[in-house]
Amino acid sequence: TEEIRNPCGQVKNRIQAFIDINGADGLRGVERSSLGAIYNETYGQNWTNNAGWMNETVGHCEWHGIACDGDGFVTRIDLRDNNLAGQFPVYSRNEIDGRLYLESDWENTKYGLANLFYLKTLDLADNKLTGTIDYRPLYNLFSLTHFDISGNQLNGKVDALVTPSLTYVDLSNNNFTSIHRFEKYKGSSQTLRFCDVSSNLIQIDATDLLEHIPPNMEQFLASNNQITGNLPESLNNLPKLRQFDMSSNALSGSLPGFTESFATLQELVLSEQKDGSHFSGSIPENIWRSLLLEKLNLNGNRLTGSIPSLVGKLAILEEFDLSNNILTGSIPSEFGMLAGSLKQLILANNEFSGSIPTEIGQLQSASVLLQKNKFYNSSKPAPLSLCKLRSGVKEFDLVNDTELCPIERNALVDFYDSAKGSEWTNVIKNDVPWLDEYESCCGWYGVTCDDDMNHVIELNLANNGLSGRLSASIGKLTFIEKLDLSDNDIKGSIPNEIGELSSLTYLRLSYNAFIGRAPEGLSYLTNLQLLQLQSNRITEMPHITDLDDSVYSKSTFVTDCGVPSAFDEAMECDNCTMCCNANEDCYPQVDNRVEKWGFSYGTVASVLLAGFVAVCCVVVLAFYIFNKRKNRGNAGSKSTKRRVVEDEKYALKRIGKDSVYSYLVTEKKRGWLVAFVALGIQVWLLVFFVIASETNLQDDKTDIEFTWQCPRDSDICKDKSDLSSAGWAVFSLLMIAHLAKDMINGSQLIYHSSKVRHPIRSRIRYFISGVCLCSITLFALYVATVYNKAIATSNTDIIVNSVEILFIMDLDEWLFAGLEAWNENWTKHASDSEDTSLGVEAEKGGEMAELKNEVALQKDQVARQNDEIAILRETVQKMQASIAAFSSSESVPPCSANVSLNAYSVESEENTCLDAVAGDVETMHLLKDDNSNQRGQVTAPQSNSESSMPMPRDAEQENEESQMGVATSDCEIAFKC
Repeated sequence: TEEIRNPCGQVKNRIQAFIDINGADGLRGVERSSLGAIYNETYGQNWTNNAGWMNETVGHCEWHGIACDGDGFVTRIDLRDNNLAGQFPVYSRNEIDGRLYLESDWENTKYGLANLFYLKTLDLADNKLTGTIDYRPLYNLFSLTHFDISGNQLNGKVDALVTPSLTYVDLSNNNFTSIHRFEKYKGSSQTLRFCDVSSNLIQIDATDLLEHIPPNMEQFLASNNQITGNLPESLNNLPKLRQFDMSSNALSGSLPGFTESFATLQELVLSEQKDGSHFSGSIPENIWRSLLLEKLNLNGNRLTGSIPSLVGKLAILEEFDLSNNILTGSIPSEFGMLAGSLKQLILANNEFSGSIPTEIGQLQSASVLLQKNKFYNSSKPAPLSLCKLRSGVKEFDLVNDTELCPIERNALVDFYDSAKGSEWTNVIKNDVPWLDEYESCCGWYGVTCDDDMNHVIELNLANNGLSGRLSASIGKLTFIEKLDLSDNDIKGSIPNEIGELSSLTYLRLSYNAFIGRAPEGLSYLTNLQLLQLQSNRITEMPHITDLDDSVYSKSTFVTDCGVPSAFDEAMECDNCTMCCNANEDCYPQVDNRVEKWGFSYGTVASVLLAGFVAVCCVVVLAFYIFNKRKNRGNAGSKSTKRRVVEDEKYALKRIGKDSVYSYLVTEKKRGWLVAFVALGIQVWLLVFFVIASETNLQDDKTDIEFTWQCPRDSDICKDKSDLSSAGWAVFSLLMIAHLAKDMINGSQLIYHSSKVRHPIRSRIRYFISGVCLCSITLFALYVATVYNKAIATSNTDIIVNSVEILFIMDLDEWLFAGLEAWNENWTKHASDSEDTSLGVEAEKGGEMAELKNEVALQKDQVARQNDEIAILRETVQKMQASIAAFSSSESVPPCSANVSLNAYSVESEENTCLDAVAGDVETMHLLKDDNSNQRGQVTAPQSNSESSMPMPRDAEQENEESQMGVATSDCEIAFKC
């Protein structure tokens, strides 16, 4: 009876008696032997750490996990997670007739834990100990206060009051199936403050378990067992209770009516009761008055009612879980008062209704779980701060709920944050600001939605002070058709997610600060009708299929693909309809007909000139054949030869005596060289203008004037050129006035090269001269046209450009003048008189055979003329006789007679004499002139007259002339009358 009343005292007495007999060293020897027994029975050789154990040279106080007091007695064993196995090492002394051990019985002692009388802490948790525990020997450990054997495989019945002085006992995570009830008479009933029997297989009624729970209990954990029944009201007798966890059991009934004595409670966990059991009814009101409450978890029950506003007074509440119940009403906004302390607010799977209070969004770093309630009956979405976790909320399970947290609103919030929305110029529309907690995003400034589904179809924030970056969340606006963010200061790269906007038809990101390569996603926007990216720092464009330019024409696809560029090389953009440069000037990149054929202006000019030469060859050949047939048999006539000489003069006049091209009609090789050098220089200079006219907007060599502008405030690009039809009219006049003469002269030279009467070498010279003159003229006209079409921006520009090109066309004349000033002999061929240079040239060009033939022909002609003179002489004599007879018969003056004769000759149809006479007289005049011309060239043979007597040539000729003179005089008198 004494031992029962004072067990610790009895143990202390026996220990002291043992020390008196064997000394302290004897007790220390017993402790060393006991530790050795523990080592052997728990397979110490397999421990994770057994340093020093069983080493004779090492004191047992230095073994791993052992701690001793100043006297060398063991006070602490900590072998947690050290791979201990086997039975629990109690190892008591042998019993003698069922009596307690007496001092005389020490020789029968079996070493083990029961002999470590000064042990205060025993920690064998997380090992592999098995079997049951004999707790009775452990009751000798009067100094033991901390007992932890959790995480093993022990079974049987557990005693939480295992030693007299326990304050901490952890028996969790084993296979215990039952537990000793708490007994008041046990010493630790007054000392125990922490008791953990959770995660076992304990079966007991909750009332029996808690009936005599130690009154000084602060933490009682019995979760995940098979405890049944209702919670007793005796919990009211636990004034120091801070943590009470009986979750995952089979408890039922209503929650006990905790009183004010429960005010120290910090954690109450009664969640997830099993086997169809659950707490029901309402939550006691005094729970809301537990101001020290830090954790309340009543998850998985059938609790009803609502959450009162008193919850806002739980100032240090960190975890609040009432999920999976039948709670109703609205969520109190007073939860917002718990900002800074509440880390978890879990109200999912209840029947809460109404709108979610915005104050919940103030719960910084908290997880808010509200799914599976009845918030959908409200017309308002969830607070924006919750949906986007903007105020510091760590988690919100309705973020992806498209009804409570619309995806498009979330995307616009990301866009707002990324583009520094707090700095925007305008953020309010109809008194509704951006990021309004409840207002639909359709009411925000710049946002337009459709009427049916309230999907965002337009976002227009042009010139609104946007900066920062373009968020990738823009790709979530999948219904948007128009996006205009132009004239802002958005930086960074364009996100590839923009390619997910499959409905987009209008995209304007111009006048920002985007950099890098445009995203490949742009090529996926097949419905685009407008894409403007100019005035950024984009270096490369992906291949984008041809956009539909039927709406915006040249303004459809605009980028920075012009020169000068902000980079070393301008960006290439094959499908762009407009290219802008670093000066914000633009030019249409629309293929003209030449480029559509795959040619350049230079290639076209070459083809046209080659075609012109071919046509000239064909025309000249045709005319040559025609003229040869027409002039057959006249090749050697005197008039033909004279025309050849005249054509030589004409050719020189056509080509121009004051031009180096005049050398082309001569046979001087050096002159030809000079002419072709001048022609080459003119072509070379004109080619520069052709190259500068090419519409390669990425080439710095082009002179194209970027006359278009794509304004910041408009999506339509406009041509600022002042060139009008009047300018082109002046251009036409200038070209005609200056080039028409050369074109006509060249054409005439080409035509003259087809004359049969010319020698072959002359025809070649004429042809080459005409072709060169026409070709350079046509080339100049072509160059002037394409160059002005490319760069002229005003009427004065087209005049200036035309004059510059015409200036080059006068180069041949200036070169000739220079040669003439340097040495007149170099240009003498072009200034010689017709009687010298051309006559000599014609004479040199004739052949001796032709001269002989001509002399023979002239002789035959003189003979025929002499015969005609004889006939005329006879005719004159007859006329003289007739006139004399007429004059004598009428006795009228010659004049009167002649008048009558004249009148008669007119009136009488039968009298044709005078007509014949008149004709003969005219013929005489012609023959007289021709005969006089022939006298200086050849000597005519003597004529046969009616008189048989020959006359000397001079006398006969004088006689003929006198007779012809009389006849002529008479006839002239007659006709004058």
